[in-house]
Formats: sequence, structure tokens, C-alpha cells
Amino acid sequence: MLNLKNLIYSIFVIFFLWLINPHLIFAQSNFDFFFGGDKEYQDVVVERVISADTIKLEEGEVVKLIGLKALEPPEKERTVDRDQYGFRVKQEINPIAPLEKQAFQFAVNLIEGKHIRLEFDTEKKNDQLQTLAYVFILDDDTFVNTEILRQGFASLHIRPPNTKHAKQLRAAYTEAREERRGIQGQ
Repeated sequence: MLNLKNLIYSIFVIFFLWLINPHLIFAQSNFDFFFGGDKEYQDVVVERVISADTIKLEEGEVVKLIGLKALEPPEKERTVDRDQYGFRVKQEINPIAPLEKQAFQFAVNLIEGKHIRLEFDTEKKNDQLQTLAYVFILDDDTFVNTEILRQGFASLHIRPPNTKHAKQLRAAYTEAREERRGIQGQ
């Protein structure tokens, strides 16, 4: 039987360790393992793509894809330029879309509005409290993180302890470099 002194001491130690690093004591993946929290992420819908490595789910949760660092999302295009008299000025349209726009559009076409499954690694949240996940499309089990890397629309960004799929992510990145796709071709 646990006496009151040991109980207070245990609570103090846990609290102290939590102050040092909250991920050490209450790792989200361990909590989910024991209490089954990952079941709710087996079939979720992507509401919108924020950038090639960040999505928003219909429930409002923002998810950052593990293992990659995408280009900044493209700025919204200006409506119309006008001259000093208020008349519309002819705008030159560049037929080549900037890489940021291509990367963003690729991610939108790949996953926006689709049913996906999220898979978590050791750390479920980063320091900015964003949810970190590997994303798989339910229809064909496409591994979205590797597909974005394979097309050259992101840089490889593996951060321990989240290394569950590091080998696949590296292989996709290497393929993009060898084929000089996307940002790897510049």
C-alpha cells in the first residue's frame, strides 16, 4: 500500500520532470496507445491545404506533415493594376508558374477534400503545439509525405525522435534529387 509521503513525493517528481520537458512524462503517443486516442484519426477529411506540408482537417485541427519542409505557400495574386488615371493596365502573365504555386497546387490536388488516415510517431505535437503526422489517402493508401518529396515540392526535414518512416522519406527525396524534380532541379 502506498503511503501519503510516497504519493506526494511521486507527484512532485512527475511535476518537476514535466516542467523540464512535458514530452518526457506524458508523451502523447503513449497516452494514445493506452487510451486509444488514435482511432479518431483513421478516417478524417482534409478541409483545406494551408501549404504543401500543412493541412487543416474538417474538425478544425491543423496538421503538419512529418519529415518535410515545404516552400512557402504562394501569395494571393493581385486583382488588377491601374495607372495614374484609374485605367486598367495590361499585365504580363508569366506562363511558367512559380515553384511555390506548383507545390501548393500539387498538394491541393492530391489531398484537399479527401478522406485520409493519420499515423503518429513518438512526438504527436511539436513545440508550437502543432499536430505532427504521416498522412495516407484512404482510397489508394498513398503516402502523402513521400509523394510530396518524390515530386520535389519540399526539402527533407527529419527530426528525431520522429523517425518511423525516415527510410521511405529519404528514398523519395533521393529520387527527386536524381531526377532533378521541383526544387531539386533548380
